[in-house]
Amino acid sequence: MGSDVSSNGIPQSWEGRCFQPSNDKELHEAIGRAFDYRGDVTIQLKTGEQVIGYVFDRQEEAPQSYVKLFLPEGHDPRMVLYQEIAAIVFSGEDTAFGRSWEDWAQKWKKPEASS
Repeated sequence: MGSDVSSNGIPQSWEGRCFQPSNDKELHEAIGRAFDYRGDVTIQLKTGEQVIGYVFDRQEEAPQSYVKLFLPEGHDPRMVLYQEIAAIVFSGEDTAFGRSWEDWAQKWKKPEASS
């Protein structure tokens, strides 16, 4: 599927990438990345429907594996069965990319130093 790190060791964002898994292993890997992603994804279903939202839950051990998404309109969460998924697009902004714990801690230390 691809690496999270470029050839020069720099972390890569998944933002804008589209994955069309060709087998169960690739599907599980794509859903795992969508679960870890800090932005909305677009799940393209085999029916042609698209579901856009933030992945907050996945159940691989359920009788029928599924993923749950918070929808941007604020409706009830949507459940999508793994077997319905044709593709996953990392369509929303990756709000956590390029931000580390160290950056956050440094930001909060600065006001203390000036007081």
